[in-house]
Amino acid sequence: MPQLRHLSVALAAALVVVPVRADAAEGWATLEEAGGHALAIAVGDGTTALVSVGGPDEATVYDQRRAPDGTLGPVTEVLTVPDADYCRPVEAAAAAGSLAVAVECQQQTDFEDPPTTLAELVWTGDGGWAWHVRREGVLGSLDFSPRGKFVAFTSNSQYGRPHHVTSYHPDLGWRDVRRRERGVNGDTMVAAIDDRGDVVALRGAGFEDEPGYWFGGRLALESYDGDTGRWTERFAQRFPDGGIRPAAIDLVGQRLAVTLVETRSTGKVNGVDERVVLLSGRAGHPRTWSSRWTRGVLTADAAITGAGVGLASWQALVEPRVATPRFATWPPSRSRPRVHDLAWRTTTTTAAAAGEAMDLSVATNGRGVIAWTRHGPGDDHTDVAGATFRVHRSGRISDQVDVTWSQPVGVTVEVAASGRGSSVTLGSLSRPGVSYSLGP
Repeated sequence: MPQLRHLSVALAAALVVVPVRADAAEGWATLEEAGGHALAIAVGDGTTALVSVGGPDEATVYDQRRAPDGTLGPVTEVLTVPDADYCRPVEAAAAAGSLAVAVECQQQTDFEDPPTTLAELVWTGDGGWAWHVRREGVLGSLDFSPRGKFVAFTSNSQYGRPHHVTSYHPDLGWRDVRRRERGVNGDTMVAAIDDRGDVVALRGAGFEDEPGYWFGGRLALESYDGDTGRWTERFAQRFPDGGIRPAAIDLVGQRLAVTLVETRSTGKVNGVDERVVLLSGRAGHPRTWSSRWTRGVLTADAAITGAGVGLASWQALVEPRVATPRFATWPPSRSRPRVHDLAWRTTTTTAAAAGEAMDLSVATNGRGVIAWTRHGPGDDHTDVAGATFRVHRSGRISDQVDVTWSQPVGVTVEVAASGRGSSVTLGSLSRPGVSYSLGP
């Protein structure tokens, strides 16, 4: 994607002097403020949903709408997560006028490290809000089917319990599918859902028993038939000298886009190399591509358009505390993806180390939004770059509109593309309050 790369270089040079103001970027709205831990999601009809948490225990989820003219509606209570506190919305998605939000909370226990409770919420217009609370589990993935008929939440247990793929359909309600962990030390799972309610799941595992010795490294792609209730293994591979960490998966028709992280040992204590692996094509016979080995991968995403074009983004450590962002498109007509260095390097701020300093979202119609950060050693602020774009069947990028903001050190980024609009939420891991902007 030459446009993004060239623009990134130009922005990096410009930001040495004065950051470009967001209100100077045609098509992007001026940053607005919202209290508490919140996410802004462009619904697609010109309105924006502000989903936040608050209340005495910070366990109540609220919904507020912003009209196209900027008018804010009333704050509506959605639910209070039972036996939980310190909640935080961690991911959101929108499709076909509906939206879904995942909220993670701490269980109210006497444990020093409380288990995580996962609240899964879906809003479907006239149907209002529906929700499902997973007493114990962390979010693995959140995915709308291509036409927005189904939404699926994947959760992973911190205590060796089964994975869950929980899906929702406005007419069929909730469906919960369990899948047991594999191996002595378990595995992690992410999943995507199609418009029939069928699921494709990516599972990965592996840990370093001691420097240079790995155990249980494996990768598997499995499909779930919603009519028969059966799971089928479509692709599997063992990694005796490393491990697999599933990052993201997206699905349209019979084609999928997958991003995962492969790990190998350097033979040193706490020393591993990691690289990004992309899978594209059919679940039973995917094409694969691997990046160069780096000191680590902080975050990685995947998406696929209705035309079958796979997209991916990731931040990889090129130095012990410095990461660089990359973006890739992989159309069906090409044997390899086009991979581009976005040029902005960042130190490992708290947000970057947590994997929350870069995000990608692409709707089925090819409209997408991406955001990432730059923070230099000793800088007293972090620069955030954002771009909306359209990806064509050939993988070509057009209609790109770029923006930058200057934010406090440690800013987090979360983006959502709905097909007719996009949003960027800038927040913090340590303090409430967010800023958000709407893109074209």
